Amino acid sequence: MRQSHLFGRTLREAPAEAQTPGHRLLLRAAIARPLAAGLYTWLPLGFRVAEKVEQIIREEQNRIGAQEMEMPVLTPAETWKQTGRWEALEPITFRTTDHNGREFMVSYTHEEFVHQHAKQEIQSYRQMPQIVYHFQSKGRDEARPRAGLLRVREFVMKDAYSLDADAAGLEKSYAAEHGAYARTFERMGLDAISVESDTGAMGGDVAHEFQVLTEVGEDRIAICTNCDYRANLEKATRKVGSSASADGIPAPSPVATPGTTSIEALEKALGLPASAFLKTLLLRTKEGVVAVVLPGDREANEPKLRKLLDVPSVQFAKDSDFAAVGGVPGFVGPVGLRSVRVLMDVSLEPRGYVAGANKKDTHLRDVVPGRDFSGERVDVHDVREDDACPRCGGRLEIKRGVEVGNIFAYGTYYSTKMDATFLAEDGTRKPFVGGSYGIGIGRAVQTIIETHHDDRGILWPPSVAPYHVHLIALPSTDEEVRARADELVGALERDGVEVLYDDRDDTAGVKFADADLIGIPLRLTVSRRTLKEGKVELKPRGKPDAELMPLGEAVAHVAAIVRGWPDLPEMGAR
Repeated sequence: MRQSHLFGRTLREAPAEAQTPGHRLLLRAAIARPLAAGLYTWLPLGFRVAEKVEQIIREEQNRIGAQEMEMPVLTPAETWKQTGRWEALEPITFRTTDHNGREFMVSYTHEEFVHQHAKQEIQSYRQMPQIVYHFQSKGRDEARPRAGLLRVREFVMKDAYSLDADAAGLEKSYAAEHGAYARTFERMGLDAISVESDTGAMGGDVAHEFQVLTEVGEDRIAICTNCDYRANLEKATRKVGSSASADGIPAPSPVATPGTTSIEALEKALGLPASAFLKTLLLRTKEGVVAVVLPGDREANEPKLRKLLDVPSVQFAKDSDFAAVGGVPGFVGPVGLRSVRVLMDVSLEPRGYVAGANKKDTHLRDVVPGRDFSGERVDVHDVREDDACPRCGGRLEIKRGVEVGNIFAYGTYYSTKMDATFLAEDGTRKPFVGGSYGIGIGRAVQTIIETHHDDRGILWPPSVAPYHVHLIALPSTDEEVRARADELVGALERDGVEVLYDDRDDTAGVKFADADLIGIPLRLTVSRRTLKEGKVELKPRGKPDAELMPLGEAVAHVAAIVRGWPDLPEMGAR
């Protein structure tokens, strides 16, 4: 590719709206351009990178026996309604209606449709296990797209789906995909770790995310400093335990707390730490009001609550709800509530707390969980830095990360709702046992940039670089320089080396700056100076020094370097 013909120009400065180092370089290096908020176009350089990322994913999926297919972007509403996700996903999906009034959703994911096809294509247990996958555009109506390709409204995802006859089969398929993901990200040059995660809208109980630790990430990950425990804070737990005893604690007694409606105000008024208080939250559900009780120094974890209550979002109680259960806003507590489901956080200890008295300007001292009120013991509190690991008791650290892939073992969550069954070995019909596995292409590309750059530009891992070699002619107007450069380009390409040829009529400073910005692994320079010595200059991106080599040896030397790079995708084989 001659750079003079390349569609896309580099920028000296990034637009003001660029939010992260990777976002700035994505724009400056002409990898992608925004079309609207959360909508991006791949320019040719970026498109080549995205294709290589896709091919690495494809090769690792094929390695475990997955079969590539393709399902539509536009998906019918009636299938989503079978599983209840038409309503559950309403806030974040794009929808439309055709001329006949039939409703459709722009694909968010394809679990429902894989099961729909499985009903038609898989008749017997003998046809399983099966794993199918595709690369397809997804639409998600993000309220606040951010950071370039890290959070967008349209993107290409590789989503794979496993179908098994039983839980043991799903466990094997899940493990195969977990291994494929580890190899995939390693080949891309991403140091991705597997962490336990919330299943969210996908259903089921088991899920893992592959996270790349970086300060630009939105997710927060709890990591044990002593063992291999790692979990997204949406899912993370901690070790709790207490030697506290309720023996000798008197019955609850009222204490006047005029105008003190927050934990912070109570700390000042009563001279006690936040951990001495009970925090009681009243929530609305279809089944009625739920009271969530946790220590005053802890926050409720919303994803845990959503999962526990099986709701798409947490809704706080209204004044009418408070009145119905006997609660008083600002002074609500668990003692004396009526007709309410009570969730007691597992971190509550058997000791005396100060809690709301359900009476204006009043709290109660010496409220003991389990003695003065009861409820279901659940884990709904947050996890913080320095908490104890739930496995080994070691110290937890909190790190930021970007989720580059996720895997879900949802079992029969969809098949039972859709009556998707097969003929089992015992002659009965049983539901498919499934899992899903996703990787966002654009997010992976930008995460590579976020973690592979210096102050001059991108440092592409060779496996995903847009080209192997950036060949520069200095000056391109010199006939001998141009002739030797043209010969090198042709010979390299015949030897399987991908070349971006900077034939522009620009200064050496401009060309070298663009080469560093674009970040192709090898820079090969043909100049009047080097040709006088019968040589060319080779410089790896990111290395301080260049080397001169005989012109006649350059092609073989560069081709040998490229062939020695591990994990290059086979771009011609699909």
